[in-house]
Amino acid sequence: MTDHELATQLKELADTPAPPPRIDLDRARRLGGRRRRARTTALVVGCAAVVTAAGLTAVSVFRPTPPPAPPAVLPTPVPAPAAPAPTDNPLVAKASFGWLPEEITGIEYAAGGHGDTVLAIGRGDLAPMIWLSVYDREPPAPRNLSGTPHQVPQKVGDRDGHWVTADSNDPLNHGDSYLRWPTPDGRWAQLHTYYLARPDLQQVLVRVAEGATFATRGVPLPLRITSLPPSFHLSDAYTSRRPDQDNVPWKLVLQYSANGALVTINVAPPGASRKDGLGVPQCVKKNGLEACVGIDKEKAAGITAKELLSRITLLGPDESKWTTHVVSP
Repeated sequence: MTDHELATQLKELADTPAPPPRIDLDRARRLGGRRRRARTTALVVGCAAVVTAAGLTAVSVFRPTPPPAPPAVLPTPVPAPAAPAPTDNPLVAKASFGWLPEEITGIEYAAGGHGDTVLAIGRGDLAPMIWLSVYDREPPAPRNLSGTPHQVPQKVGDRDGHWVTADSNDPLNHGDSYLRWPTPDGRWAQLHTYYLARPDLQQVLVRVAEGATFATRGVPLPLRITSLPPSFHLSDAYTSRRPDQDNVPWKLVLQYSANGALVTINVAPPGASRKDGLGVPQCVKKNGLEACVGIDKEKAAGITAKELLSRITLLGPDESKWTTHVVSP
């Protein structure tokens, strides 16, 4: 190619229109503006978030954290009020036995100045005995325990009870055993056992405790008394089921005080031995039973033994016919 031809082609190329640009400048400007605004907004929002977080942090730092709530304090169990004792029965029980071992042949009840108890008793000179008592709160350790009393835990059903013993290595305290546990109504029950000798004694006593129930009830008695003088106040009442000692299957004793006088009422099948220290009592046999009344000071009592005896109705030896409504006006 000559110099003339090259110059001609370069001139033609310079006169040819340029191709359209591949970048849309107007669109690029619009996109750039939007991106700048987006960055600005993001920056403002980010700063606001930082400020807000800082404010929250400052509040958390300078506002004291409330102390944790104290643990709930369970109220101390309060014994439920027991059902009112019947006023027409001098012998009221607060507890009853359920299951008892085969050595036991009878149940005795006591109320009054020497305590309210239920006694499961066997036969013989050293009859096995299981005393059941109930208290509004756990009583002190038994007085007859030698040395320092110890408590050995023992479950009674689902309740946390314990043995009270003078020997921590022997919960049964050498056969003179005390088992205590809280009752469902908030009181405390106690079994006191002696003369009950068997290899499974601990398991037996726990079973006896689990079968015991606690409710105030009048004990059925074999008599009715009408018009008891208002000056009479019950001192002691108890039933006895000790044929080896009393010569009869059972015996009832009621003792009242009246203006300083002591009045004793005994009821039993005929032939019972009586050792009340009141001299020769007035007695009557009727309906298969014998009732005797002794008063040491009739003048103070305001009634004679014979007159009081006339106010007593005997219900017979059939215990299914005895009554829980003993005293009537």
